[in-house]
This record gives sequence, structure tokens and C-alpha cells, in this order.
Amino acid sequence: MNYVGVDLHQKTSYFVILDDQGQKIMQKNVSNEQPALRAFFQSIAKPFSVAFESTYNWYFFADLAYEFTDRVSMAKPYELKAFAKQHKKNDKIDAELIAKVLWQGFLPTAVIADQATREIREILRSRISLVKDRSRNILRLKSFLDKLGHPPPGPLTANTHLQKIDTAGLPPAYVQIIEDYKDRIRYFNQKILTMKNIITDIVDADQDMTRLQTIPGIGFFSAALIKSEIIHINRFSSFNRLCAYAGLAPRTSSSAQKLFHGAINKNRRKHLQWILLENVYKFIKAIPKEDEKFERIKKLKNHNTAKVILARDFLKIIYHVLKEQRPFYFAN
Repeated sequence: MNYVGVDLHQKTSYFVILDDQGQKIMQKNVSNEQPALRAFFQSIAKPFSVAFESTYNWYFFADLAYEFTDRVSMAKPYELKAFAKQHKKNDKIDAELIAKVLWQGFLPTAVIADQATREIREILRSRISLVKDRSRNILRLKSFLDKLGHPPPGPLTANTHLQKIDTAGLPPAYVQIIEDYKDRIRYFNQKILTMKNIITDIVDADQDMTRLQTIPGIGFFSAALIKSEIIHINRFSSFNRLCAYAGLAPRTSSSAQKLFHGAINKNRRKHLQWILLENVYKFIKAIPKEDEKFERIKKLKNHNTAKVILARDFLKIIYHVLKEQRPFYFAN
């Protein structure tokens, strides 16, 4: 068995190959053009295991590597730092580190999502970007109207309110600026509507996403985002593991008789943590006992602490709905 460590970049990838004794047998910088990568993978003696660090462009590399071996791993950059020499860093050192940790069997790995899950994630992130871009233009238009003393007639996400904006008596240049903002907002409205229809079709075809929508606070978009971030619930042996994955577990430091609980961990699934904290208020308001718990903790601790604790309760219900493959129901 050979062990291949890869430092993946935009245009090139640096490969280091170790044999089954952990001895280096090859190192090479290879172009990321697919013919060059295929030719290099073809030249590696089989069987081999390959590992690369998670980067923004890992999709194509993982798919290509699977054409030559089923032993493909993606390393977690955050945890891999624990094995690195802090005073030395370059492509060769990084690739060799990945290869050595892989050979030793200690590589901290992340799940490589399948192509269908990746496609859903990209659709959802595209919608998030569209909503952000629309909000940015709405805020700029509102600020411009306030500056001119022409307050907007209502929420500017609605086309009817855009049409009611009063531009009478304004200089032509100002009218043009306002019309440009309105055109952009209408453009984003149409794109978001199209994306909504695509996501709705995805959710309707997935039983887990349909079940998630029975939980208060979860709509079609939230259900798709939560499922695509978790992927398969059975890969989490307990709720605590899912809680840590979602970034809702507090950091803990313990020494002798001293125990300290800090803020929630920053090493998390960013979008999963965001949607849980974003929707937790709807969940709280829909369930009286959770609302009582939130108010009680808020008085004892503070608002943010109460919010995170209730988000864990929210996630625990999600965990059981997915694990037990059933809809949510209110317990008596």
C-alpha cells in the first residue's frame, strides 16, 4: 500500500508518496489540468490511499481521485494543525505531513459529500447569496430615499411597494439611480423565486426533508439546508457528536478540580449553526415549555446563552426525527 499526501492549490497540486514503511518514494508538483492529474494518478503503483486537505476547490479533485482508488480521504485543516511544525510551512512540507499522518492512521478526516448532496448545497448557497445581494440593494435604496426625504412606502422586497416610490420633483439623475436599484431588486426577486421552485421540488422528493418540516421553525429552505449539512444522521453515534458538529457544544477546559466552560466552538458547520440559531425563536414560541425554559435561563444567565441552549434542544428534536424516521409530534 502506498500513501499519497496532496497539497491542493488552484493551479497545481504537490504530491508526496510514501511506501508501506513510511519511506518517501516520490514527490512532485503536478498541474491541476485534468489530463495531467489523470496521467499522474495512473502512474502511481496500486493499491494506494490518497488524502488531501479540504480547500474551496476540492470537488473536482475528489471525483477524479475516486476514478483510481476508493481510498480517498479529506483532512480537516483545523485539526491537522496539531500535527504540523509551526515554524515551517510550504507545499512540500504540507503534502508530506498529510501523507505521514495518513500512513500512521491518525488523519483527522471530514466526510466527502456525494455529488447529489454537493449539488443541493450549492443551490442553497446560491439562494443565500441572492438574498444577501437583494438585501444589500434594498438597504442602499432605502438609504438613498431617506437622504432625499422620500421614505419608502413599505418593505421594498415587494414589487407593489417598489412601484409606489414617489420620484416626483426629483432631478433626472436621482430618478435614474432609483430606477436602477428597483431593476436590480426585481431581478433578484425573480431569481429567488426561481430558486425557491427548484428547492421545493428537491424537498418534496426527500422524505427526511419532508419530516423536518413538521418541526416548528423549519420551512422548506431550512429543511433542505439542515439535511444537506448533516448528510446521513447515522454517521453520528450520539446527539453530542451532532451537537459538536453543528458548533453548539461549548468549549471545555478542565484541570485538576477546575472546570471552565467557554464560548461555543468556532470549528463547526457554519451554515448548520447559522440556520439553527436563526430559526430557534420560531421553535421557542411554538412550544410553551421551551418558551418558559428560554425565559428562565435568560434571567439566570443572559439572552445569548439561553438562545444557544434552546438551539441545542431544537437540534435534539431534529436528531430524533431523522434518527427515528418519523414526523415531529408534541408530547403530552
